[in-house]
Amino acid sequence: MLKSLATACALLLLAGSAPLLAAAPQIEGDYIEARTADIYTGPCFSNAEVFITGQQAVVAWKVNRGSWNGVDLSGLSVAAAVKGTTTFSEDKPALARSVMIVDEKATPRQREALVAMARSLAGERLSRVVDVKATRMILTVEAHDMSASNALAASHQAHGMPHAPKGFFWAAGIAEILTRPLDEGDHACGNEVVAYAPLSKGTDVLPAYTLGHKFQAKGLDSTWNDPNCRSSFVGHFAL
Repeated sequence: MLKSLATACALLLLAGSAPLLAAAPQIEGDYIEARTADIYTGPCFSNAEVFITGQQAVVAWKVNRGSWNGVDLSGLSVAAAVKGTTTFSEDKPALARSVMIVDEKATPRQREALVAMARSLAGERLSRVVDVKATRMILTVEAHDMSASNALAASHQAHGMPHAPKGFFWAAGIAEILTRPLDEGDHACGNEVVAYAPLSKGTDVLPAYTLGHKFQAKGLDSTWNDPNCRSSFVGHFAL
C-alpha cells in the first residue's frame, strides 16, 4: 500500500514538473490588409496624414485549416471593407461601418461562421455590418519565413527594409489588394517604422508595398482606389 502511494506521488511530481505543451491553434490561415494611409512610414508622414486619411481599409482572411463555432472553414475566405470616422488610430472603432465579403463556395452555415470569425478577429470595427456580399474570392500569400519581430529588428539595425511575402486578394467585382515586398527605393525619410497595429488580432505580419488596393461596391457611401503606397500588412493569422 505504501509503495503504491509513493509511486503515485512520484508520478504526480513528474507530471507537475513536465513542460506544458502549447495548445494548437483552432484555426489558422493567411491574412492581408491594406489602408488608405501608409502604415510603414516616418513620423513626419504619419503626422501629416492623421485625421485626414487612413479611415478606409480592406482586410481579408483565408482559412487554411480549422473551425469556428464548430463549423469547418478550411479553404474558405472572408473579407471586410471598413470605413471609420477618421484615421483608424484615432477613431471610435464602434462607429465604423463595414461591408462583409464571404466566399461564394461557403454554405449558409459556413458564411455565418466566417462573418462571426471576422467580427471576433477585427473587434468593434466590424460591429456595424451594413451588408454581406457573396462572391468568388482568391487570397494568396507566398511561402515565406515569417519571423516578424526578428526580421523587423534586424532590418532596422541595418537601415534596411522588412521583407514581407507577396500577397494578392481578389473579391470579384468588389475589392482587391496586390502587394510586393518593400525595397530600398521605398525609403523616404530614413526613419520609417510600423506606425499602426494590424486591424486583426492573432496576426504574424510584416508591412508591404501596395501595388493595388480598391473597394468598388455599394454600401459605405464611398469607394476608393489607393495604390502605390506603403500601406499593407501581409502574413498569417492563428487563434
